[in-house]
Amino acid sequence: MHFFVMKLIALAIAMLFIPFPLAYNEFSIENMVKEINDDLLLYYWQGVMQFAPRYTGTENCSKAEEWAYNEFKVMGLNVTYFEWEMAGFKDKNVVATLPGDEYIIIVCAHIDTVEIAPGAIDDASGVAGVMAMAKVFSKYSFKHTIRFVLFSGEEVGTYGSYNYARYVYEKGEKILAVFNLDMIGFADTAKGGRYIRFFTPERASWLVDFSMEIAQEYYDLLGMNVEKVPNYPGADHQAFIYYGYDALFIAQYDRYSYGHTENDTLDKVNITYETKATRFISACVAELANKDVKTYVQIKEPKEGYLYIFNRQILPIVSKNWYSGMRGLTIVIGRVSVVAEVDGNVEKVIFAVDDRMWKWDYNEPYEWELNVFLFGKHYIRVYAYGDEIAKDEMDIWAIVPYIP
Repeated sequence: MHFFVMKLIALAIAMLFIPFPLAYNEFSIENMVKEINDDLLLYYWQGVMQFAPRYTGTENCSKAEEWAYNEFKVMGLNVTYFEWEMAGFKDKNVVATLPGDEYIIIVCAHIDTVEIAPGAIDDASGVAGVMAMAKVFSKYSFKHTIRFVLFSGEEVGTYGSYNYARYVYEKGEKILAVFNLDMIGFADTAKGGRYIRFFTPERASWLVDFSMEIAQEYYDLLGMNVEKVPNYPGADHQAFIYYGYDALFIAQYDRYSYGHTENDTLDKVNITYETKATRFISACVAELANKDVKTYVQIKEPKEGYLYIFNRQILPIVSKNWYSGMRGLTIVIGRVSVVAEVDGNVEKVIFAVDDRMWKWDYNEPYEWELNVFLFGKHYIRVYAYGDEIAKDEMDIWAIVPYIP
């Protein structure tokens, strides 16, 4: 009996040294900082720069995508291609998933370039950041799913991200946030070395506030500040905004004069800044990926990107031009039912148009017949009150008469 007990004790001690997979609560920002370093980023940076330029639809772009696919595979992630075709272009995105629950965080960059540019900063810097983050994160588990996506088609019209955002929206995926890394590897001033720029639509302001808290909490470790600036719609994050998701475009602080030219080369890289930027963004993603979602709400009807006439869905609205204002546009003629779907212990749901409340609903299904005089562009907003307050919004072009 004594011998048996001693064997159990010995086995228990031995198990302490077995390298079990790390759980999400064992992740630490301090460990992440050690693992994301100059050498790791240079490895992925130089890897994608083997294929330059990487114009959408060309052999070089395809080879770069294949290289990235294989690198993600080595990390043990679930990797797929997402094929798309639009405006005479045909290509694919590389999608690598670190599984968690049904809530998803997307970290993305664009792998393509303009026809003449090697694209070291625009956007091999973003690609390197995404892949270094994926490499380190693949060793851990997180509460929420993290999806690493490399888009093609950005430089020709953000076609890869537009088609992908529309696809995940139609699937009903619950995307908490999108972090789009586009040009994060250049700094040539002291201030630029300490700042990163977040281009922010109003609906994603909470993401910037969250990131600023991370910057403050870990400043001694990460040494990065956030500058919040108004949104710029010509990047890959915008497609997700069109389809009702919160998304940011993240870029370096200092002005870069060599973008879209033959001089966008590796010698312009500030690897110290790239490493700082990647560490900081990784900290924001990691903290968000382990944050409980206590209340969540989505507008399920009307759907983004459709024409409705008297509450009937008529046809989808698709546009090849991001600057047209038609992507994800919902047009409503006549009354329409607004339907909200919630997660969590919800007390009530409030329906609003623009900044004016119209209905309180205490019981499922949460639904409101929009019978308000509207003409032109407006916002439908839904607020779910539970352990937290969650919000979703949809911009519509509407011709809705009031009918008593």
